[in-house]
Amino acid sequence: MYRRGVSSRTRKLVIGGAAAALLGSALAVGTGMGQAAETGASSGNVNALVPALGFSPGDPNATADRVGPTGVKVPGRCPPTQAQVNAQVALKNASLPSGTDLESRIQRFEKTLSAIQDLKCPASSTTLLGRLNSLTALRGNANRDNILPGLGLNETPADKVAATGSGDAAASGATGNAGASSGNVNALVPALGFSPGDPNATADRVGPTGVKVPGRCPPTQAQVNAQVALKNANLPSGTDLESRIQRFEKTLSAIQDLKCPASSTTLLGRLNSLTALRGNANRDNILRGLKLNETPAG
Repeated sequence: MYRRGVSSRTRKLVIGGAAAALLGSALAVGTGMGQAAETGASSGNVNALVPALGFSPGDPNATADRVGPTGVKVPGRCPPTQAQVNAQVALKNASLPSGTDLESRIQRFEKTLSAIQDLKCPASSTTLLGRLNSLTALRGNANRDNILPGLGLNETPADKVAATGSGDAAASGATGNAGASSGNVNALVPALGFSPGDPNATADRVGPTGVKVPGRCPPTQAQVNAQVALKNANLPSGTDLESRIQRFEKTLSAIQDLKCPASSTTLLGRLNSLTALRGNANRDNILRGLKLNETPAG
């Protein structure tokens, strides 16, 4: 009788455990927590789908503001870390578009910006808004189907411009001492960070910092390079902090000479991230990790 009682109880436990396992599987499927979903934010691939924030995370203990990547002050604790943003996107979205079509790209940026705001940080603590604007501008571009295949999953036209403008120096690691008048100006002038305007435009457009700028702005990189060379017999070519700062300042001056605002480029935010290093005891180590015209902001 004793052994029979144990056997009966064991059978009940086994049956109960199987039922619980089935219920758990049903809940996982019903809530999207299983691994069958291929592209949803809850399927574990959110890290590959959420766009990069474009600026270093803030100090969670900071009480003072700092200059963000668009040149305006943001809370020193912002932006959150990429991992925090990824987790918030996953929390708020059962699925996240994984396509390379224009609308999927736009939705990923919009949902990421929403997560930033949920975490009590402004969009201006990242470069997301300017990059999103360069995507939404493609909606009216008849050539967009040719542009999109040349972009990575979360790459935007703004990223493309920033990566190429003065790539000569970055690729060659040029550190010569020749000035702007020696012909190497193209390698020394920082990239503008935004696509050139239409010289015939009469209406404004949204610039890379999220504010409206004249539709004709910014000038082309070649025009800016020429203006820098015209105004400066010599342009610093060093990788030290002050040489970097001077190159950005002289480039911004050229932009203004050409009747365009600094906000039609990403130069001011990037310059501010350099000037912030003046008071940073670790600046020499930071600078060694940067290319010729690269900044902490990008």
